[in-house]
Amino acid sequence: MDATRISYHDSVKRVYERLKEDGMSNVWDRYEAQGLGSSPDTRCKFCMGGVRCDFCSNGPCRADAASDKRGVCGISADGMAMRMMLLRNVMGASTYQYHCEETIRTLREAAGGKGPFTIQEPEKLAAFKKRLGITGDIHALCDFLQEDFHRRSHEESRIVEMLAPEDRKKVWRELGIFPGGIYGEMMLATGSSLTSVDGYYVSLAKKAMRLGVAMAYQSQIVLESLQDILFGIPRPHEVKVDLGVLDPGYVNILPNGHEPFLGFALVEAARRPELQKAARDAGAKGLRIIANIETGQEMIQRWKMDDVFSGFTGNWIMQEAVLATGAVDVFVADMNCSLPMDPLYAEKYCFRLVPVSQLVAFEGEMNLIVYSEDGGTLSVRVDPDLVYVELNDTGPGIEDIDLAMTPGYSTAPEWATDLGFGAGMGLINMQRNSDRFKLHSHIGEGTRIQCWIYRQELLSSERREDP
Repeated sequence: MDATRISYHDSVKRVYERLKEDGMSNVWDRYEAQGLGSSPDTRCKFCMGGVRCDFCSNGPCRADAASDKRGVCGISADGMAMRMMLLRNVMGASTYQYHCEETIRTLREAAGGKGPFTIQEPEKLAAFKKRLGITGDIHALCDFLQEDFHRRSHEESRIVEMLAPEDRKKVWRELGIFPGGIYGEMMLATGSSLTSVDGYYVSLAKKAMRLGVAMAYQSQIVLESLQDILFGIPRPHEVKVDLGVLDPGYVNILPNGHEPFLGFALVEAARRPELQKAARDAGAKGLRIIANIETGQEMIQRWKMDDVFSGFTGNWIMQEAVLATGAVDVFVADMNCSLPMDPLYAEKYCFRLVPVSQLVAFEGEMNLIVYSEDGGTLSVRVDPDLVYVELNDTGPGIEDIDLAMTPGYSTAPEWATDLGFGAGMGLINMQRNSDRFKLHSHIGEGTRIQCWIYRQELLSSERREDP
């Protein structure tokens, strides 16, 4: 790819050259490979126009608005494009709503004196409760919010009623797009998108707008208001950015994703003198938390930089360049924007990859899907001194464990490799990113994998191996 397309940042361009030398798959080369002909930007015109569909066994279908070419079911090009837009809205809304629910959960715990957080903006808490007509405590506020989320789609949202401008509410009611609860709106939108249910683009567009209004007021405004209450109101200040914030002389931990909870907790933990001393005793200059992607944006707009919270790298397109610097020690992946290639980067550039959200899954989880009939189970327990991960399946079992632990060896079926899985690095990466690793397998019964990740300053004699 032409260097001008890589980045405006010379630092990213230099790391891109390293990626090429190392033979690593990367976002820029993968983008170029998706192009048709000599241009990386030329793609399938049907996909670019949103006029293709593979929802039923009669497809995939292509549509053309100019010639009124329709899908097998009869849906028009406009209906096809709008239906896909509506489903994209559902995916975005569900992810933001997950974030919102986790924020409410965190606020409840802070109100009860649990966890590492306290209320930072009591005046904003009082003002937000007043806008919603809440006279009780934090739990009353949370109860009101969650009750409203669960209203049916035909029951008008109280949150929207109390937060939206009067002139907008009037227009929404006239158009029939004043929303109910966010969960009811997601169900209405998803159910409408099934083949031969709602194929009219105007109706689909109005449902998308209903869902958009519900998500904006119930998910985004609520979660940002509550995060302000917990972590502080954003205020202008200087921030160090780009790859230069990564000093390889420090232990660098990068919280990544959309939810800032663990990122803020890591900053507070890293300020403890005993943890800084542990990093220095290990040969580093100290321990730093480096903000990354949207989680990082939530953090840097609220907290000022210091020698512990020491910069922001960039957006998700830079992620593989960030990881390839060799200056990352731990990459903490919460609910969004952690790329599927991250385990291979962890192997190549020697950092620990730690998923911390139930929405995030990497290679080990795919083994449950590929080799087990029922999918198996994945459980995680987080203690102050230990993270314990266990994967169980009822698949065919592993015949030769030594062979299965050989880098690059895979028995994944063709459908899995076609999706990009089956690289033969899943078990190896789990072992190399764990302090202790056990694999038990019996032919015809299934497989059990156990991973222990300890707090690093814990003495070997103190480390527990349970359950």
